[in-house]
Amino acid sequence: MSLSRSVHLIVYPDRIGRNLKDLESFLAGPVGDAIGGLHVLPPFPSNADGGFSPLTHTEIAPVFGDWNDIERLAARFDLCLDLVLNHISDESPEFLDFLREGRASRYAPLFIDVDAMGEITSDDLAKIHIRKEKEPFRAVQFADGSRGRVWCTFTEKQVDLDYRSQRTFEFMEDNLRFLTERGVKLFRLDAFGYTTKQIGTSCFLVEPGVWEILEWFRDKAAEYGAEVLPEVHDHPSWQFAIADRSMWCYAFALPPLVLHALLDADGRYLKAWLRMCPQRQVTVLDTHDGICIPDVEGMLPPAAIEALIANVSERSANPILRGSAANVHSVGAIYQLTCTFYDALKRDDDAYIAARAIQLFAPGIPQIYYVGLLAGQNDEALMTSTGEFRDINRHYYTLDAANIAVAAPVVQRLLALMRLRHSHAAFGGDFELAYSNDSSIAMGWRNGRQSCRALIDLRFRTVTVTLTDPDSAEESSFRA
Repeated sequence: MSLSRSVHLIVYPDRIGRNLKDLESFLAGPVGDAIGGLHVLPPFPSNADGGFSPLTHTEIAPVFGDWNDIERLAARFDLCLDLVLNHISDESPEFLDFLREGRASRYAPLFIDVDAMGEITSDDLAKIHIRKEKEPFRAVQFADGSRGRVWCTFTEKQVDLDYRSQRTFEFMEDNLRFLTERGVKLFRLDAFGYTTKQIGTSCFLVEPGVWEILEWFRDKAAEYGAEVLPEVHDHPSWQFAIADRSMWCYAFALPPLVLHALLDADGRYLKAWLRMCPQRQVTVLDTHDGICIPDVEGMLPPAAIEALIANVSERSANPILRGSAANVHSVGAIYQLTCTFYDALKRDDDAYIAARAIQLFAPGIPQIYYVGLLAGQNDEALMTSTGEFRDINRHYYTLDAANIAVAAPVVQRLLALMRLRHSHAAFGGDFELAYSNDSSIAMGWRNGRQSCRALIDLRFRTVTVTLTDPDSAEESSFRA
């Protein structure tokens, strides 16, 4: 089994139309001919965090549709679903049974008994890498009146699983088997870095345990004919290490590198990354989360990162800050910038097409977020109504609105590039980076006699594509 190297679309099950059937209808139009893969964000029953607090991985929330809808999409596209491996919902059957039966529950080994871990000092707490300014623990009361504590890295509705227990691996194998039987070819391993609980450490990406967990998922998924895409935002060395272990990694350094290149007309740092980046990567410019900053530290100078943050912040919502149990700290306090990529580039169509050309010609599998596909603008009304800053980039499109957006000139230009990436034989070969001055990027692909190259002028925001004819191999050029 090999994944399509053409464009993959990432989308919620209910934000292009109301459900999976509407999404399928949308993809029956011109967009479907430009993509080879589809990542549907969690369609499972969930009680928090936009689907990332699943009650189960074996059901589809009825409001979205059913497994028949998923299987039809899987028959046409390489399907990616999220495997939420760090935690499950506090309304899941397993956790509810645990509350009823306590430690006698057959599911008790799935959950971390915080009180059995021994003394956890204030110094220990200060080291723990968490996502909220709170202790990552939750008090629970069992049906017999006794009390305990479980680990909740994210919200109190998301209860962490215990990877010191063989029962947890058995539980996850059941999920892998079930989902691959329904056509899933790629699993995005959500928040895997938090699975390593070891008091006295950050409890985040603790080595070597984190690799033992990831390699188990890699090997077990392969047994069922699928691959894995671990998701982590941290120093870019993590992506290299993931790729070195024959897993797909995310090119999370690419969005800030592209923004810096276009906003400053300076391609030096982007080209340095292109020379050494993993080939086994999924490239993104935008996702359902914000534009992450930790992933580019060490790739861009600190002053350039600070300037980029200041520039994009003029057009974005409040940033997401990095936190620990004790304080907010980092090289900089910013974790994510909350903004659509189109707004980050000042709604400049030429700059936007230049950015997408860089993504589509970079090594790896390009994955385009649905708001980015439609050149979406910041949805401040949604953000204000929910209080979630990242919702500024999570717009709900009706089917009519999505089809109107597809007709916009900038989206038509993007779709033309996506179809080229989808169909030209050169992209089945090797990536090449050619000489160019500091304010341009020359990049392309070669496969035998077939080649396809792009010259991106960062100062004037132009993209010139030169490609061979599939039959004669004669070259021609066009302006994207």
